[in-house]
Amino acid sequence: MTTIKDVANEAGVSISTVSRILNFDDTLSVGEDTRRRVLEVAEKLQYKKRNKRAPKLGKQIAIVQWHTDKEELSDLYYLQIQYGIENKAASLGASIERVTYESIDKNRIKNFDGIIAIGKFDTTEVTQLKSYGLPVICIGENYLGYNLDCIRSDFETPVRKIIDRFIRNGIDDIGMIAGKELTVTEKQGVRDPRVATFNQYLKSKGLYNDKFVYQGPFGPESGFNLMTKAINELGEALPHGFMVGSDSMAVGVLRALQQHHIDVPNRVSLISFNDVAIAKYTSPALTTVHVHTELMGERAIEMLLERVKNPKKIPELIIIGTELMERESSI
Repeated sequence: MTTIKDVANEAGVSISTVSRILNFDDTLSVGEDTRRRVLEVAEKLQYKKRNKRAPKLGKQIAIVQWHTDKEELSDLYYLQIQYGIENKAASLGASIERVTYESIDKNRIKNFDGIIAIGKFDTTEVTQLKSYGLPVICIGENYLGYNLDCIRSDFETPVRKIIDRFIRNGIDDIGMIAGKELTVTEKQGVRDPRVATFNQYLKSKGLYNDKFVYQGPFGPESGFNLMTKAINELGEALPHGFMVGSDSMAVGVLRALQQHHIDVPNRVSLISFNDVAIAKYTSPALTTVHVHTELMGERAIEMLLERVKNPKKIPELIIIGTELMERESSI
């Protein structure tokens, strides 16, 4: 029988996207062309929804998300991780409740079996999460120093590979449009491994130019503003290659370049990160690093259940690999 995975493969989208479209989730931010294509593929393959009886695990899990709903919708990276958690939990019969860090009910959360914290948390926040006496799994950063299990993506390797790729293609003036984030409580700047690796690796090759690095909030509006600033400030010295911190930023970057009649990829070659659904449907389609967000969410559930069974287990850091999806925005 046809599965959701079959439909996803044929339609060229993620499993969670197919699931949400087939369940008519009107909060899903995808184009009508994508929605129509998924429905047509499902019909062609004669997909039929099946109600699977999940084992009654009986666990209650709190997802603590550091972003607000509005922030999530402007950059889908963390939202996609959440979908992975929810899908895995549903398959195991566990219940999920989502809260932001600032909206935690300190009395009620103690009734949960564990916490999965998604995002970038400072010392005050991590200390608070640990104070509830529940197993805590963190997604997004290395929290081994706090004696917590954690999962993060490998961003360092693809940054070096992208730089090498640019150089092989004759581009040695390389810029970066990057996101800049602060923790909620202490307002501490969050270290971005992409920026750190970009700076270090280009310096090692004698190619780093700090005038080519622009940082601001994640999201398309920020990408547009940062690239517009780069175009105005650098003029003809605008780099021929740009690494962009997220696909949502890259959407704004593309719009700024198009408004200034700068050809992509022949004048400016772009490579971004995350590979959200929209990356395939920009013009030109984005070359981007696919981050396995759903796998991160699924693995977090597994780690949490392992921690519940064995509270004294040595904490682990799991690093999930990435892969480059080559499309039209880069040479």
